[in-house]
Amino acid sequence: MRNPVACVSCRSAKQKCIHNDKPPCERCKATSRADSCQFPPPGTSSIHRQPKRPRCDSPQASSSTPPLNPSPSRRADTSIPANPSAPPVPPLPTAVSSPPVVQLAKLDPFDLLTDEVKNSYLRCSYKWCFHHIPTLLLRIHDRTLESWVVWAMLALAIRFVKEAPKPYNSQTEASNAFAAHARQILQSDLETPSISRVQALLMLTGHDWGAGNGRRAWIYLGMAIRMVQIMGLCQEPPYPKDRPMSREEFIEMEERRRTAWTCFLMDSLLSGGKGRKRSLDASDMSIQLPCEKDHFVFGEPVRCENLDGDLQMPLPSLPVGELGIIAYSLRAANIWGLVARWACSNTVNSELPWAPPSEFQRLVYALNSWKNSLPQRLQYDVFSLRAHNAVDQGQAFCYMHSIHFMSSMFLHRAYLPVLGPQNDQSEEMTKLYEDHPDAWKHWQKLSRTELVREATMVCEMLEEMRTFGVFFLRGLVPWIGFTIYTAVGVMLYSYNFPSDDHPSDTQKALNLVIQGCIFLKEMKGQWPMAQHWFETIKRMQAFYRTVHDENGPVSPDERRALRSALVDYGALQPSPVQKQDEQTPVVETTQDATVSNLAPISPPTTTSFGSAGSLVSPEQTFPISSDNSFDLDFDFANAEFDNMMINATQGFWASFPGEVGYN
Repeated sequence: MRNPVACVSCRSAKQKCIHNDKPPCERCKATSRADSCQFPPPGTSSIHRQPKRPRCDSPQASSSTPPLNPSPSRRADTSIPANPSAPPVPPLPTAVSSPPVVQLAKLDPFDLLTDEVKNSYLRCSYKWCFHHIPTLLLRIHDRTLESWVVWAMLALAIRFVKEAPKPYNSQTEASNAFAAHARQILQSDLETPSISRVQALLMLTGHDWGAGNGRRAWIYLGMAIRMVQIMGLCQEPPYPKDRPMSREEFIEMEERRRTAWTCFLMDSLLSGGKGRKRSLDASDMSIQLPCEKDHFVFGEPVRCENLDGDLQMPLPSLPVGELGIIAYSLRAANIWGLVARWACSNTVNSELPWAPPSEFQRLVYALNSWKNSLPQRLQYDVFSLRAHNAVDQGQAFCYMHSIHFMSSMFLHRAYLPVLGPQNDQSEEMTKLYEDHPDAWKHWQKLSRTELVREATMVCEMLEEMRTFGVFFLRGLVPWIGFTIYTAVGVMLYSYNFPSDDHPSDTQKALNLVIQGCIFLKEMKGQWPMAQHWFETIKRMQAFYRTVHDENGPVSPDERRALRSALVDYGALQPSPVQKQDEQTPVVETTQDATVSNLAPISPPTTTSFGSAGSLVSPEQTFPISSDNSFDLDFDFANAEFDNMMINATQGFWASFPGEVGYN
């Protein structure tokens, strides 16, 4: 039974407040807020019944009225009407870093869709390919697009504009506010599935992943997938067999397919790690792949292959259409899903990777088959990249090949010499290595060479992309950033553990690492997740400087802990379905207090690290670029440095896309 008096937290959240006439209440105790549970003084309870957005007549609201011109909303206002009889609310102290309070419910989102914002969204529309662009632009002009879609578009695109809309202090701040408002509108009617709601959820998933909110991204993606399944979007709709298919019917069918395929794409790319199994398997997608872009834009009905290459024949009169970058990206993403599952399994430690029947060889064969199936124009080389950039398809071209590069790197990074899983002390792995010592050494060289080759291609692709200018870089989605981050981590390893066969590659690896870190530092302005990547690379370098020598300051137990991190992909990162109290937030990075939540590992033997001079010799010191983009200013005598050294490379070697910064 609810008590007549509720605490401030429960009253604000409009939840039942069960207590024994004194704080803390049951809800605050269950949510670890016992210390902050308090009952409002007599006569002030109405303050806490106000909506979370400040009232128009309150001093707090009047002091933060945005200069944006509010216009009547064409959608139902989701705010609670103000109570004129309520007493005035005293202004609350606001932290300097708190975002400004803006009543977005009173703003027309179409007023914020400037030409710059629209162009910014269209540059990254290859990731969210479900919009028929001519129809989208028409609905924006007529202001008939659903409000939740508009706010989700703003959340994605506002980060790429030159200046943040007033009164926001940064583009990221505005993006987070618009995304929060879109979520609020969607939550009011999530039980009514629709194409537009699925599309908004997918865009918010992309926003949250790039912002480092991996758990929320995974949850919202799951909601979108459930809506797609309820609406039957993974099956082909009935075809009008007694008459030709009209342009409008084809566009509608293609938009349905593309919405479902975007769910499949994001589900595949964000899968991996323990607890993140794909919800949509290839066998669930009984629809044809998206057609080539021009057929969709011009509304020309065509038939296309399915994911497995089959061609359905419901309307033989329709011509067979070509597959474009989006379709081939989906096939690459399906292989990535298989690679992610393999990397999370025990198969890595229980098979000989060079054996023809091994899972490793099957995945390599699938990647090679995908690469060989590409038309000549879609094969990767620098000339093709420049050509696709000339026709405004450069970002999509990089995105497609980044999925392939990531899959290949994840396969080969499992077998690195010095730190790879073949050095693990498990009985199963030890026996495999002892039975084939010479074969393992040969395999290490081959696998490392392939890994470094793929990482080098990614870094060289980055160098070429930087020549295309700032507008090209603003259209890059987080997956491309994660691919570059992975390649930079591999090159950092190559620099610290140079190959005997290719000693001259050390300086090249160094230059590629520095350029990659500059890019990651710049990318954090659009996608905050890049800040974590940049800090992880810095900590990896600090760790690598201590493991050059088996007799160095790193103990054998610490080395085994690192090797375990390489084997058990994803286990050291918190699962989005894992309870919060089962996770251990630990390391805080050195810039902007970016937090990396790492699950616990076996405690290593404590080692005294002494001063920086005892750790690093002059020839091992990593050069710092002139713009201070790779400053390794660490306190080596700090008592917490032991834990930082152990956790230094876990965020890289054990992470999957989406496992950064779960909030």
